[in-house]
Amino acid sequence: MRKGLLWAVMLGALGCHSGLGTACDAETTCPEGLVCSFPPPPKEGGEGLKGLCDYPPRGLDEPCSQAAECETALTCSNHFEPNTRYGRCVPRRASGEACFQDRDCATGRCEGASGSALDGTCAG
Repeated sequence: MRKGLLWAVMLGALGCHSGLGTACDAETTCPEGLVCSFPPPPKEGGEGLKGLCDYPPRGLDEPCSQAAECETALTCSNHFEPNTRYGRCVPRRASGEACFQDRDCATGRCEGASGSALDGTCAG
């Protein structure tokens, strides 16, 4: 009985962060350690801005599995390393360099990218 209780406590401590994925907005705050992450605004009309409680964006050289996990000025290095699932948050690329998606470029424009390979070019 005691061993089962100990396991339950340990699993609870290792489980999901309380509040992760819950709705938030300007009036509703997230639990400590989480931030309110907002999606891009709708192109036309739409409701007030709603977000979800999420982990804060990762900084330079922190681990990532996709560019969206990194701070706005950064992208994930795994986009530039074939057959790599995880990478580090790195600065966005300059005009003329190879890119995977718009988020990889300092200008925010990756032209000619298929979205499945490093086949685009950062446009100036």
